[in-house]
Amino acid sequence: MMPQSSLTCCPFVMFIVFVLLLISAAGFPVSDEAYPSSAFEHWIYGKSNLKGTSWNKWYANSGAWANLTGSSCGGKQQSPININPRSSVRKTFPKFRFHNYGNIDRMILMNNGHTAMYSLQRKFPKGRIPYITGGGLNGTYEFAQFHLHWGNDSTRGSEHIIASKSYPGELHLVHFNTKYGSFADATAHSDGLAVLGIFLKIGPGENPYFRPVVDQLGDVLQNHDETILTNLVSFKDLLPKQTTSFYRYSGSLTTPFCQQIVIWTVFDTPVEVSEKQMNKFRKLENLEGEHLVNNFRPSQKMHDRTVF
Repeated sequence: MMPQSSLTCCPFVMFIVFVLLLISAAGFPVSDEAYPSSAFEHWIYGKSNLKGTSWNKWYANSGAWANLTGSSCGGKQQSPININPRSSVRKTFPKFRFHNYGNIDRMILMNNGHTAMYSLQRKFPKGRIPYITGGGLNGTYEFAQFHLHWGNDSTRGSEHIIASKSYPGELHLVHFNTKYGSFADATAHSDGLAVLGIFLKIGPGENPYFRPVVDQLGDVLQNHDETILTNLVSFKDLLPKQTTSFYRYSGSLTTPFCQQIVIWTVFDTPVEVSEKQMNKFRKLENLEGEHLVNNFRPSQKMHDRTVF
């Protein structure tokens, strides 16, 4: 508590204290670091003229993203791409090492009007945060969030395509390079993020490991709905059975402003889910109350890049 004499002689100090109390009462985070996942793909929703417009319309007119002020969407290292296995360069990478990829409790699920996003709670123990090494990555990449892309039916939905073939969905596990100290600082560097892309295809039955991911989607049907998952999510069981075979290239975020800061790993072995499980994503709603579907960016030009 401040002495009364200080309160009397320092009105400026009192003003600052009052402003800080207002900020605290309004529920604003003291630091963006409390919400690292919001800096990836989704922060733009509240900071540009995308606000007030459904993502369905923005995906339908994705060619105009390059015209946004400050956008990199017209750059020469854009994602996603149509991966051509015949023209890719064969290279041997060390095996991936997936650390703390076991059961994760009480994840946050949010419908942000663009996708279903899954992130860790703010006070998640530092020593239990998932991270990856190896796989040809230079350093340690810490988990930030995962989200999905899907179509209005199972004929399309994935962002990356293989030899012009689309999958019903694609899961993105997003990590940041810890050598930069924080997620926000990592996004300023060309090797700042490492994203694991996992194709989803329709199988004969439900995938039990995806139940924690889809079972509570009914709780977040509307834009900006949020809930806490009651069941554990096993990260290692979201991965394909074969993680030693993948495509690697340098690319970008797949929403505005499309910063070219992503090392992409796209596994060529898909994960099977049921049609019923995919349909639960298609029931989500966007800002305008429409079904949130076809939330994938079309393939971008390769230019002079190499896919390994």
